[in-house]
Amino acid sequence: MSIKTILANGALALLLAAGVISSAGCKKQPKCGCDGDALDSLAQTHVLIHYDATSESAQFTPLGNPYYIYYFCNPDVYMGELTKFNQGDEILVSGEYFYECSYLMNSGNSSSSYYNMYRVYQIKVTAVAAYDYGK
Repeated sequence: MSIKTILANGALALLLAAGVISSAGCKKQPKCGCDGDALDSLAQTHVLIHYDATSESAQFTPLGNPYYIYYFCNPDVYMGELTKFNQGDEILVSGEYFYECSYLMNSGNSSSSYYNMYRVYQIKVTAVAAYDYGK
């Protein structure tokens, strides 16, 4: 075999190996946080609200699923509306949600039951409304 043939075969083998490695590479992880890649959206989802008007923070858990926690990305925009409700009231919330970065990083590196049981998200809320019982 000539040197050219050996080099050509070597280059071909390297290209094939690079193709196999790149096709079996890592799956792109969604960008986390409020400016990340939206996972999905909620539309008038029935939730239990908790907020702190002093620090302007808010969070909720969907009714019937206390293991999912959503933190508002924009609590300042809705704090005036939220303060009309009592802590733990049932309300309706809409908006796109994202992975919460600390949760996402720790859940991949931990075998803790907390990270296996709970899901933590951030949500850009687009609407909050009172939940009318029985209507």
